[in-house]
Amino acid sequence: MSAQALDVPILALEGAGRVHPGRGGTVRALGPVDLTLRRGELVAIMGPSGSGKSTLLALSGALDRPSEGRVRLDGRDLALLAPSELARLRRRFVGYVFQDLNLLPGLTALENVSLPLELDGARLVAARDEARAALERVRLAHLADRFPEELSGGEQQRVAIARAFVGPRALLLADEPTGRSTP
Repeated sequence: MSAQALDVPILALEGAGRVHPGRGGTVRALGPVDLTLRRGELVAIMGPSGSGKSTLLALSGALDRPSEGRVRLDGRDLALLAPSELARLRRRFVGYVFQDLNLLPGLTALENVSLPLELDGARLVAARDEARAALERVRLAHLADRFPEELSGGEQQRVAIARAFVGPRALLLADEPTGRSTP
């Protein structure tokens, strides 16, 4: 029986926190935090700079591990997964729009969007077709052959959004989605 059939939360943080070593001791970046999200929910995390929003997203998206507590994605405890399993989970399950967008400058918009699918083994033609459809959804299909430096800041952000929801993603995380400044 699938996790969805059991109504397992898509994301669950249970006493999750993150502490980093610092010069004068440790620095608490987050938590501990309890958070449960179900499929179809839309949640905005707001707070001042330095309050742990990016750390929360990094833990939620399996980009970092908590130093305390537990994070589960679709019922899977991230602490029990090997690095290769975490990478596969991020490619297939989590879409992430990074604060600095993380577009690869040597790839076109189309190539940036299709990259997660290609890395996951999709055939090139199928990956590019899905990437074109994602670019169409963000109204950038006409700029598919442009490189990131040839796009405005807002267009780059839309390419990053298209890349985040291409493929079978069930969870979309966006770090500062409305606060992008142009480089």
